[in-house]
Amino acid sequence: MTGQTAIPGAPCPAFHLPPMRDGHRALSWNETRRFERIRVTAWTCHEHRVTFYEFCEAGGLAFIQRTFSDKKKKVVSQSEAWPLREARAVWIALLSGMVR
Repeated sequence: MTGQTAIPGAPCPAFHLPPMRDGHRALSWNETRRFERIRVTAWTCHEHRVTFYEFCEAGGLAFIQRTFSDKKKKVVSQSEAWPLREARAVWIALLSGMVR
């Protein structure tokens, strides 16, 4: 992670997650890939964060993909998959600090 945006001096266009809030709940993460092809439709900052999240759609369902990346390794895991409406509610909860 470079800590810089693609355009020097420009603000980061990606969402930076707030700290987890009191009463947050933990999502279950699985490193097994359920879907062969996915479409990423939203994401959090990956330039300034070691862990970033992507909202993904595949096979009529949606899920959150979490990537931990540092100089030594990259670990990708996925949440369970939900119907789109439910997945969007979980994504909003992630963006507000209520789930991780």
